[in-house]
Amino acid sequence: MLDRFDLKILAILQEKGDIGPVEMSQAVHLSASQCSRRMQQLRKAGYIRGVHAALDAGRLGVGISAYILLTMNSHGIAAAEAFRARVLELDEVLECQKLTGEADMILKVATRDLASFNHLLTRQILGSPEVATARSSIILEDVKSTTALPLRFAGAVNPADGT
Repeated sequence: MLDRFDLKILAILQEKGDIGPVEMSQAVHLSASQCSRRMQQLRKAGYIRGVHAALDAGRLGVGISAYILLTMNSHGIAAAEAFRARVLELDEVLECQKLTGEADMILKVATRDLASFNHLLTRQILGSPEVATARSSIILEDVKSTTALPLRFAGAVNPADGT
């Protein structure tokens, strides 16, 4: 079970993933060796899936971000596997989730410009035999964008079975 020090370490790692044990020790008021041990245990237990850098899309020439809602032609296993393989090959697709409700899937994509977005949408997504329809919405402004999870729910989770 996570204690208050573990939760504090996780909160800090969500904001600054490259922090080391010495700097962490100053933030959580534990020794560097205790922080190092706790950070290792949190990784080993699966609480930390990875550490990533947040890059500036504009500086890298990525000018369009959008969401695409998809309705699939089939819900069969073979079609789902084929679409999954296709999506995993597209580096423009940042996220892909299965949904309940009207749409079957939602994609978050990033492209250079409208022409590259149109190519992605019409040729690579709507051109997929697994896709019946697509509705897209271009993101005009990031009001809030974070990967930080709300840690206040952590006490309600059983790490053994995820409930």
